[in-house]
Amino acid sequence: MPCEVKKILALPGAFQAALHGVLTAGDFDQAVRDTMHCGGCTCSRSSFIGACLGAQIGLQGIPNSWKSKTHRYQSLLELAKKVASSHQ
Repeated sequence: MPCEVKKILALPGAFQAALHGVLTAGDFDQAVRDTMHCGGCTCSRSSFIGACLGAQIGLQGIPNSWKSKTHRYQSLLELAKKVASSHQ
């Protein structure tokens, strides 16, 4: 992701930058890191990119090192599975 997006802090630019991150992503890890390094509205862009890529590639695409550092990961995973199964 080009770091020209760092000055984009509002809609529609922040959303367009997040879409760009999703569409040009090589992998989950790099896509999230790229948008974080650009600065600006990184929280919303990273959340959107992570959610889209997570839905697209599944849990196997999220680095194990990230999962192991997530507080209460197993509990969160079980809650997510319950939510997903209740909407099928």
